[in-house]
Amino acid sequence: MKFTADYNLRVPPSRELGCRATGHAFGGDSSKLMDCASRGCLFGYDREFGQSTNCQMHVSSLIAFSVKDSAVIFHGPVGCGAHSHLMDFALKSSGAARGEPRLGARWLSTNLTEADIISGGGAKLKEAIIAADRRLRPSSIFVLNTCAPAIIGDDIDEEIKQARAEVSAPVYAVHCSGFKSKVISTAYDAVYHAILKAEDFTPIKPVKPSQGPPKVNLFNAWSMGAADEAEIKRLLRAIGIDARVFVEFKSPDQWRALGEGDLNVSLCHVHDLYFLEFLRETNGQPYVTPDIPVSLASTKAFILDIAKFFNLEKTASLVLEAEEKKVKAALTPWEKELKGKRAIIIGGYLRTGGTALLLSELGLKIASISNYNYDAFGNELFTAIEKKMGPVSISVSSQPAELLNQIKRLKPDVAIAHSGQGAWMVKAGIPSLPLFAQRFPYFGYAGAYSVATRLRRLLANPNFAKNLAKHVSLPFTAGWYAKDPFHYLINSEAETSAPEETKTSKAKGLRLVKSKPDSTSQAPAKKASPAAKTKPAAKKASPAAPKPEKKK
Repeated sequence: MKFTADYNLRVPPSRELGCRATGHAFGGDSSKLMDCASRGCLFGYDREFGQSTNCQMHVSSLIAFSVKDSAVIFHGPVGCGAHSHLMDFALKSSGAARGEPRLGARWLSTNLTEADIISGGGAKLKEAIIAADRRLRPSSIFVLNTCAPAIIGDDIDEEIKQARAEVSAPVYAVHCSGFKSKVISTAYDAVYHAILKAEDFTPIKPVKPSQGPPKVNLFNAWSMGAADEAEIKRLLRAIGIDARVFVEFKSPDQWRALGEGDLNVSLCHVHDLYFLEFLRETNGQPYVTPDIPVSLASTKAFILDIAKFFNLEKTASLVLEAEEKKVKAALTPWEKELKGKRAIIIGGYLRTGGTALLLSELGLKIASISNYNYDAFGNELFTAIEKKMGPVSISVSSQPAELLNQIKRLKPDVAIAHSGQGAWMVKAGIPSLPLFAQRFPYFGYAGAYSVATRLRRLLANPNFAKNLAKHVSLPFTAGWYAKDPFHYLINSEAETSAPEETKTSKAKGLRLVKSKPDSTSQAPAKKASPAAKTKPAAKKASPAAPKPEKKK
């Protein structure tokens, strides 16, 4: 699938509206999900009621904090930066693991009050930028625009432009107000857009071409630990390729070496495809977006995809064959303990898909997959999943209520869950393993061994989750558990063959609601009375998406 973006825009579009046409709501199986993503109809799925959502500003702050020696300014009420206290230890430990001391989370808030919301907070922002530069001497300053100033229309770009004359650090305007998108991964585009608008990534060509090994730039993400980076660099080094890691945990000065790479490689294209396409368009740097190297099969495909670019497939095949033989021998004694156990996987779709393949290789069965969002760029991965295990029960959701309803019905033996969701699993009596934990490897062959080791230990002694569930009351009623998990899911882009009112899809209980055209209404659908369902306003369907391409 070809990725397109308009980099001249002041603010990047949310992923619901861009070429990805990313969906945040779905319930059914993998076949229906991929078909809907290919046709662009995920845009029509929504909820009549949602208990919670994710804030893209929070995720944008993860990237901003990860930049070496950065300072972050939250332009908004002081509470918008409250989560930053949790980042301090994570940053210091991540730096230590990479052999680089870190200063921890350094942040300021413009602390907008009710009076500021009425009169505007631009003056406070300029003052905060100058204070951050003078007090902290950071490598960079990220200004994160929150909901309140975005609603009243504070011109943060103009305030930053004026402040730049008085500061030495580069300043980036990140338009990441939480209310603008229900797809949390929009946050990645917001940060990369801010960086590419302020930095010059034109490569500085050496006088003489380099005679050393080929160089690749690996693009990382906050969820990837130092062990993950080390494992992929180890495998590439074994076939004669030198790898360097960007953008997170590096400084803006170090970013300027990006132009020296022969190939850009995405470790997670949900995270960085927006930036890689920009580098291709402006600098002519090619890139590949192989599936995330989580399972044995995906790791092999990942390395071979890079090796093919440099005509090193034969060397790579020999190295990978030896690596795979070694890890399979180490995993063989545990096959009986893991075989047949049922797992639910929760998180971003590249992580969940790769983990599903890994668990299948270890002998587990996949009870269900719950993705935070989904688009057609994931179809190649989930096609591989279907070929191996057939259509899989799948949802697109970040709603704890829907997840716990599914748990009551599925009764899995174990959960592999994104941070936050794992706590719900344990409270429900299901032992849970983190979908990522920077302290442990998750990628490559070392990652497969680590996951299998920790999974075996967890299944051998699930008593913590079992005992906790006996003493914890979950905040949902018996009436909710009696309903279908997708009771509140609606689809305003129902197939034309649907009856005039509603019809039931393959996903049990999912109501496909035929909507009346109403070009004036943009409000979200409201809960209808039992007597008569209100038909939500029709949304324009996104164009059908072609089959994804792996290389640009």
